[in-house]
Amino acid sequence: MQAEQADHDIFEILLRRTITESVIKGLDHGISGATDLVTLLQHYAWRARQEQLSPQTLQVIASARRLLGDRPGTRLAS
Repeated sequence: MQAEQADHDIFEILLRRTITESVIKGLDHGISGATDLVTLLQHYAWRARQEQLSPQTLQVIASARRLLGDRPGTRLAS
């Protein structure tokens, strides 16, 4: 059980880092793919809630969406 939790924690840490780095790179390079990144982040937010990921991960996703001009309350398009 502890090994599973450790793997889950590592996954969330890597996910948060990847999201942060992607948004920073997008902001540094003029956000040419911002629409695609926002769509991806919307999907990540939906999936994170479904998988009951940590509040820290949900906050990173919400912050990334805000930085790209998206409102986290917006629902994922079906």
